Amino acid sequence: MTRTPRAALAAALFLALAATPLVAGDLPLAFDVSPRIWGADLGIGYTGLELLDGRDTTLWLWAGGGWEQMPFYRDSDGSLAAEYLDLASGVIEHGLPATINASNDPFYQRAEGKWQLGIVQGLVAAEGPDLVVAFLYYRGRYDAHLTQGALIADAPLYAFPDQDGIFQNSLLAGVAYQGVTKNAHKVKSGVAAEASAEWAPSFLISAADGDASFLRLNASARFFLPLFDAVPDRDRNVFSVYAGDFLAVDWITGDAVPLNVRQSFGGRTPRLGLGGAVRGVDSGSLDTNFKAVNNLEVRVLGPALFMPDIVPGLVVYLDAGFFDSAGSPGPAARGFVASTGAGVFVDLFGFAQLTGYLHWRLVGVNANGSALTPLAVDFGLKF
Repeated sequence: MTRTPRAALAAALFLALAATPLVAGDLPLAFDVSPRIWGADLGIGYTGLELLDGRDTTLWLWAGGGWEQMPFYRDSDGSLAAEYLDLASGVIEHGLPATINASNDPFYQRAEGKWQLGIVQGLVAAEGPDLVVAFLYYRGRYDAHLTQGALIADAPLYAFPDQDGIFQNSLLAGVAYQGVTKNAHKVKSGVAAEASAEWAPSFLISAADGDASFLRLNASARFFLPLFDAVPDRDRNVFSVYAGDFLAVDWITGDAVPLNVRQSFGGRTPRLGLGGAVRGVDSGSLDTNFKAVNNLEVRVLGPALFMPDIVPGLVVYLDAGFFDSAGSPGPAARGFVASTGAGVFVDLFGFAQLTGYLHWRLVGVNANGSALTPLAVDFGLKF
C-alpha cells in the first residue's frame, strides 16, 4: 500500500508533538482509560500549567486503537438498508434485501489507530473541576479496512471516501459546562452540556486510501435528578434511584464525509449512531449527515457489594432518534426510530460499568427480522 509524502509528514509531526509533554521527568499527570472489546484508548494529561489564575489547564495526549467488526447498512444504490418510520409517507421503510445474509454481509473488519493532542482550559472556576471549560484538539486516525462484507464491497466508490480505509486528520474546538456531580452512593445529579465544531479541510493531510473534507457541528446535554435514597447517611449505597436524560444533535457538511464520521455523533467523546445511539437498532445503521437522539433512563442502585465502590444496578430506558439525509449518498430520506429496554450493570470503583441489556425496538425491526435483542453487552452506561 503506497504512503503519500503528506501522510509521512503528518505521522512525523504527531510523534514529535506526542513526546513534548513527557520529556520533563516527574510531572503532575492525569490518566483516562477507555477499554474496548479488542483494544483500548489511553489518555495522559499534564496538569502542571495554569494559564488563567485559579483555573485548570490540562494538556492531553490520547492514543489507542483496536480491531473491530464494523457495520455497513446501505444498498448498492446508496439507500439506507435499515427499517425506520418514513416521515414523508408515514409507513415503515424496509431494511435489507431478501438476498442479503444479515449475519455476515453488512459487516467488515477494521484495524484502527487513533491519536489526539490538545488543551482543555478552565474558564469558570468551581469547587472541584472547573464549571466551564474550552477545548482545542488535533485528531488523527488511521483505518485499515480488512475483510469486507457484500454490502460495502458493492458500494459505489465515489460515495464512501474511506471505503478501503483512510488516514484522517481534523481539528476539534468547543466549550463545555460541567455541572454533573456524583455522591458517595454513585448517584449523579446536575446538568452538563457541550458544543463543538470539528473541521477536516482537504489540505490537512487527510489522505492514503481515502480522503476527508468536512465540517461537523455537535451539541449535547445531560441531566440527572436524584429520586430516592433509602439510607442517605450510610457510607455506602443501600438502595437509591435517580433519573437521567441525554440529548445530542449532530450535523455534517462537506465534499468528502467519511463513513466513520457519518456513523457517529461528534464531540469530545464520539458515539456510534444513529443506530446504536438508539439502543436496540442495528449499530451503525442510519448513517446520515443530520441526526438527533434522546436517551431517557431511570437507574436503580444498590446495595453495595463487599465495599462502597462496587455497586450493582438496574437501568430502564426509552430512546428515540431522528435523521434527515439530503440525498448524498443515495436517495433523500427522513425518518424516526425508537426503542425501549432494560439492563443490569455493576459500577466498579467509578472506573467502568459493565452492562448487560435487553432491547426492544418500538419502530421497525433489525436486519435479522427481529425487534428483540435479548443480550447486548456494553462497557459503560449510555451517558
